[in-house]
Amino acid sequence: MSFDHRLLAAFDAVAEHGSVGRAAQTLNTTQPTISRHIKLLERQLGNPLFDRDVYGMHLTPAGADLLPRARLILHEMELAQEMMDAHRGLLRGAIRVGAVAAVALTFLPAILASVTRKAPHLKIEVQVGSEDQLDRALADREIDIMFATAPPREVEAVAIGSRSFGDRCVVFCAADHPLLQAGRVTAADAVRESWAMGHPGATTRLQFERLVRKAGFDLPRVALQTDSVEVIMAVVSGSAVLGWLPEPILQATSLRNRLVVLHVPELEFTRTFRAYRRARGTFPPAGQILLDTLADGTLPLPQAGKEAHRPRPAGFVKQAGAA
Repeated sequence: MSFDHRLLAAFDAVAEHGSVGRAAQTLNTTQPTISRHIKLLERQLGNPLFDRDVYGMHLTPAGADLLPRARLILHEMELAQEMMDAHRGLLRGAIRVGAVAAVALTFLPAILASVTRKAPHLKIEVQVGSEDQLDRALADREIDIMFATAPPREVEAVAIGSRSFGDRCVVFCAADHPLLQAGRVTAADAVRESWAMGHPGATTRLQFERLVRKAGFDLPRVALQTDSVEVIMAVVSGSAVLGWLPEPILQATSLRNRLVVLHVPELEFTRTFRAYRRARGTFPPAGQILLDTLADGTLPLPQAGKEAHRPRPAGFVKQAGAA
């Protein structure tokens, strides 16, 4: 059976938006056209794809089975066109990238800026989330490239590109925190304090909890839970709670003059990021431009384990005696 792109696109849009009207707006066409395409597809397949009621359009079991396959076909059709454009020397198409906040707010912008200079007609989409969220996004084909510290678990994936980069997660506090008056801060001192952390299950929080347990301590009290690193930094800068985030994020924030890194070796963690793609299916030609950029040795990317050579912005204070 051959599939018509227009019919599959109409089916996908109705499934996503739950109504013919919103699907028509998304595809810039009319409601009768969308309805006609859905009816034609249902006739071709011999199964109803939607249940209709006053609340909208809902997938039938047959429609639910078809949806992921229809999206895969649409995605492959799009990639095929991009590949043909690439053969004609047209650097078009889209790059859909997923990254955790530490990468998206610090290292990724330089990579993407270089990509846009090389291929200004490319469309770049960036999804920021936790590694488990990005894992699912890669499996669901919402992104094509994922920057992560470990291979995805939800889908078979392979590391791509020849270059990795890293950062270090550290303890930090407000510049006027009472702990700073005591001189060197130990891990025991730190875990007695209250903390601002990501939600339970977030990648950085799990890493932090493993470090605390490995050091032989009970988990500290968490006074604030949020997945927003901006909120964590803002709360820490104006209170007595401690935080634990990648150091490059602290260096990049406008709050850096109000934050201090506490040198607590037992609670420091070095991470290495690699780029991953799905092991199966077509890789978008536009994605190769990003990989070529990532491999460019002239693009400065921090290497994990080399924090001693990382410059610190003016005003970002390091506790006396810290390494």
